[in-house]
Amino acid sequence: MAARWGLPYTAISPPPWPAIDNLMNLYGEDVNGQFGNARTVKELSSVANQLGRQRTLCEAYGAGGWDLRFEDMKRIGDWLVVLGVNTLDEHLSYITIRGTRKRDHPQSFSYHAPWWNDYHVMADYFTRLSAATSHGQQINRILVLQPTTAAWMYQPDPSARAAMNEIGRQFQDLSNALERAQVEYDIGCEDIMARHGSVSAASATSGPSLDVARRRYHTVVLPPRTENLNSPTVKLLEQYVAAGGRVLCCGETPERVDGGNSDRVKHVAGNPSWQPVEAAQLPQKLLEFSTDGFAIRRADGDQGILFHMRRTLDDGELLLLVNTSIEQPSAGAVHSRAQGVEQWLPQTGGVQPYPFAKSSDGVQVAFELPPCGSLLLFLANQTQAAVARAQPQAKTVPPAVPMAVRRAGPNVLPLDFVDITAGGESKPGTYCYHATQFLFQKFGWEKNPWDHAVQFRDEIISKPFPADSHFEATYRFRIAERVPGDLEIVIERPDLYAIQCNGRPVQAQSDAWWLDRAFGRIRLADVAVVGDNTVVLKASQMTVFHELESAFVIGDFGLAAQDAGWSIIPAAPLQLGPWNEQGLPCYAAGVVYEQAFDIPQLTGRYVLRVPAWYGSVAEVLVDGRPAGHLVSRPWEVDVTDRLQAGRNLIQVRIVGTLKNTLGPHHGKPVLGKAWPWDFRQAPPSGPPPGASYHTVGYGMFEPPVLVSDQ
Repeated sequence: MAARWGLPYTAISPPPWPAIDNLMNLYGEDVNGQFGNARTVKELSSVANQLGRQRTLCEAYGAGGWDLRFEDMKRIGDWLVVLGVNTLDEHLSYITIRGTRKRDHPQSFSYHAPWWNDYHVMADYFTRLSAATSHGQQINRILVLQPTTAAWMYQPDPSARAAMNEIGRQFQDLSNALERAQVEYDIGCEDIMARHGSVSAASATSGPSLDVARRRYHTVVLPPRTENLNSPTVKLLEQYVAAGGRVLCCGETPERVDGGNSDRVKHVAGNPSWQPVEAAQLPQKLLEFSTDGFAIRRADGDQGILFHMRRTLDDGELLLLVNTSIEQPSAGAVHSRAQGVEQWLPQTGGVQPYPFAKSSDGVQVAFELPPCGSLLLFLANQTQAAVARAQPQAKTVPPAVPMAVRRAGPNVLPLDFVDITAGGESKPGTYCYHATQFLFQKFGWEKNPWDHAVQFRDEIISKPFPADSHFEATYRFRIAERVPGDLEIVIERPDLYAIQCNGRPVQAQSDAWWLDRAFGRIRLADVAVVGDNTVVLKASQMTVFHELESAFVIGDFGLAAQDAGWSIIPAAPLQLGPWNEQGLPCYAAGVVYEQAFDIPQLTGRYVLRVPAWYGSVAEVLVDGRPAGHLVSRPWEVDVTDRLQAGRNLIQVRIVGTLKNTLGPHHGKPVLGKAWPWDFRQAPPSGPPPGASYHTVGYGMFEPPVLVSDQ
């Protein structure tokens, strides 16, 4: 792949790799933010740039919730990569989701996810993007000192917390302003500068520089509220300014050195090359210092969230543009002294010409990025002919027959409340999480020992329970009209219980499981009845493995919301629209939308567009053969190579997420965030109305459109 993209083969640098963690799927640019906090990733990339580390690592997506979709993964991953991460460690991959594990900072990159068989699309994309952005060098000439030691002065005193927070807020605001203005900079850490800093005098080709290991900086910025500097930093600044180096100070001159009052920095500030500047004017002033002819000019009124990375290769530059907004597009133009432009495609590993215009000193490249869009360009030193933007004429191919819609798997009814009896006490209508806590507490434990915990050696599994620690749990569900012929119930670790349905013994099918290999399937079609049904689990003795969890009724049926949960009704034909409004509130496995098109003669290029849909990912198939996936906008797949003259059956398989199946369902949960305690919320009085369960409306909302450019 690297050779295909023209990248030289280089061995990956050994550890240590600079690394960070980045949690959740909630964009926030504040100082305590995770995804959206550009400063945290710039700290990582700055260290890598300065110390020559080829690889950087980030654990990503943790606690993002079962609702994390491919578009979210691309959005977060692109944002991390454009800011300097080139190795993603996906959080996490469960061996099993039995018991409390399904609530431990999900999602999981494992066979449990309904999108797992499609995940190769994202893995291939980020593998190629990682390969590209780990080659060459990111060379930034501006060093922004981080006011860490100033904040440390206030940290020990709780009454001074407001001052410390203000230092952090102003530095965060400055960092965000530089990113919005597309300023290229590194962050300076005083500790690293003390160990690796030096000053180089001016030469015949360049001015003086303040050097941090492998990077030379022509401008140093002191952010607002830089009230203290360590003495090694001051020594570097003294030498740098004496050599004619440029320092921009956004605020008062630091009055402390090593925490004590000192006039040393004030003496340095008396040099003409020390310039005061307002923080609001800093981004524009820094852009004016650029001398290499590169610039990004955003379109008027651009509402996107634009980031870029530029890396220098032997024969040109690699430019990655990323729009992190999930709502607004981003547009503008790139100006460069390059002599040609190519687009590199991380989705496929391909390379193709990209439209550009010649300018007096290089090229001008217009870009338009949809929400969550990205663009990887190679700005070549070698002269290439300008390429004009094509203006194809779109012609819609009418569908031949009405659309057909069908489920790809059985419907799901979670039973997350249970009647529990243990130790001479009964608790009807108890949320399963609380029922498990009750069980362990009844038999000598503080709580479920697996809940948000780590086992040391065998301290959990080796503890015995009393011989009389038996218990009984009863799940209830209602069938409104008729019993589905394929009705089953799914129980975690059914081997631990004697099980009855409506008083009749039942047992799990051999080697049959659903969702997790520890979740057994029990046929109920012959023992269930129209009306109220009970499934009773009896354990003769409690063990550490008796985590009482939701049961799942599965089969060919629909669900109707009731005053307490749902009732099972006959399945109705599916149509366009959200699944959770069509009797599938907790379903995740996917829905297939089939549309036939007659094409008497193939001419030109054909693109299938899916204008309105929502899900984790969608796969497009033509006559049963895979044609591509919908991951991010524009929602279209080139199906030219899969079509044939005559009738073509195009299928769009939209996949949901485990959010609707596993929750959290109660307590007004927020999408994009799922910590263990988010799953602990539930009404104390039994199942709430089905309509109050929190679910997401996955599905296709408008029919697909087949478009030809001829």
